[in-house]
Amino acid sequence: MGEITGVVELLGALLRLFGLGENAIFPAVGLLIVFFLIAVPAGLLAQSARVRTGADGMVGERGRSITELAPSGKVYVHSEYWNAVSDERIPAGAVVEVESVKGMLLKVRPVG
Repeated sequence: MGEITGVVELLGALLRLFGLGENAIFPAVGLLIVFFLIAVPAGLLAQSARVRTGADGMVGERGRSITELAPSGKVYVHSEYWNAVSDERIPAGAVVEVESVKGMLLKVRPVG
């Protein structure tokens, strides 16, 4: 119980240092609790989210072939037109999925 009293006294001293009265202790503690219950878990969740930018963000994205890919052509993925290659012949207008990215060239495969 003495440890809690020490923490409260320390917090009170800090609040007085900033010109706040002891009536500000409970709102200050409440804000800290809200921060640790909401902001910290949200930050940890954001760190474990899937990458959505750069080459890593393109892998697994789906789009459409603009031209026939035999073996190379153009695709529309991620709101952009890309040069692409495929191991299979893919007709124009087919749904494709990005397998890898090498520079500015996508390797795609047909979906379905």
